[in-house]
Amino acid sequence: MQPSRAQVEAYYFGSPRRIAEKVLFIKRDLRLAEYAEYLTDLETFGNVWRGITGRLHGALVSVIAAGVGPSSIGDALYALDRPGAACLYSGTCGGLHEALDIGDTFVADEAVCGDGYSLHFGCAPFSITHGDPGALQAIKAALATTEERFDAGMTFTTGSVVRETDHDFWLTVDRRCRIIEMGAAAFYVAAQAGGKRAAAYFWVTDLPARGKSFFDPLLAEDVQAKEQRYCRAVSLDMALLACL
Repeated sequence: MQPSRAQVEAYYFGSPRRIAEKVLFIKRDLRLAEYAEYLTDLETFGNVWRGITGRLHGALVSVIAAGVGPSSIGDALYALDRPGAACLYSGTCGGLHEALDIGDTFVADEAVCGDGYSLHFGCAPFSITHGDPGALQAIKAALATTEERFDAGMTFTTGSVVRETDHDFWLTVDRRCRIIEMGAAAFYVAAQAGGKRAAAYFWVTDLPARGKSFFDPLLAEDVQAKEQRYCRAVSLDMALLACL
């Protein structure tokens, strides 16, 4: 017998009744304790995916550690039975456009489905999916007041980091894409399938098309930019979640 949506949610989250209508999805549960410092009335939940719920400026919010990769991110969002919920994904990316540098922030208005996960929702390979316009506008407006360097536009969502080392991989990447990452397309198609409002944003950790990939040594100033942006990630995530 096919399980109900409520049964699916309970299996993956353990105590889904504790999950709020505003949800932040992050990659790693090692940072959940840092997010907890911003919340009052704290509760924890989790089975396959772990998370926390509490009050942020009086509003109930949740933070879920979804893991790394399109299938993990997409499934974590799809398992959540919260039609109408406002969902924010915070991740990292490689900057492709020449105007982007390490440490910059990028909002994904739309994403090319190069991930594989989106196929399970009827998306054709390399088709384009979109975030929720209202949610995207809200985080852009907030970033405009806090960030000196942020950009927005199209991203390429891939399912493989290793393939980026091959020349022919880059022949599949739409030239309109300003970043490359591993979550936005999966996040958006899963949100649309579940009736949720989704926005995804990223910060640039490397420049794979400009000689600053994972395999290239970084200049001291690039290392410093990464460290500073990593340290600011939690506070910025919570500020953006509050504005949804």
